[in-house]
Amino acid sequence: MARLFIQTLETAVKQVFPELQIQGGASEPFYQAPTQASDAMLFYREDFPRSLLHELAHFCLAGPRRRKLDDFGFWYHPTGRTPEQQFQFECVEARPQALEKCFCETVGLSFSPSLDDFSGRPPSEQFLEKLDSAYIEMRANPPPTASRALSGLQHYVQAHRHHFFTHAARM
Repeated sequence: MARLFIQTLETAVKQVFPELQIQGGASEPFYQAPTQASDAMLFYREDFPRSLLHELAHFCLAGPRRRKLDDFGFWYHPTGRTPEQQFQFECVEARPQALEKCFCETVGLSFSPSLDDFSGRPPSEQFLEKLDSAYIEMRANPPPTASRALSGLQHYVQAHRHHFFTHAARM
């Protein structure tokens, strides 16, 4: 069931963004910028739908200049961050996670904030407030590429409802 759901989700994303290749099964998510010889490639973790939606959110918010850079030109510190590194992470993650939340609602998946940190500490109030504020922004006035993604996913889901809500409920 899960495999059918992720395949359907990949198909939906590819219809909205034919210029973007998608590849699951990665040990870590990664965005490979386009070259003269190949399209951009979005690698997402394992076969996790939320990983695909999260990386898609980064793609939608990156903008044309950043989409020319591997991993959108962002830095990444793995788990075990210092408090300052974790604060920086939370500052840049609110908007992508807000858009991811919109995507999750569209395709019938549950959403929970991610600190990408396995320390067990809960999300800070500041992060949750930024996430809520960004979510309101994404719902009311998403940036152009995010709007394209939301609209495209909504149309695809409406046309293929049985693939989404039947399978998402079991995930």
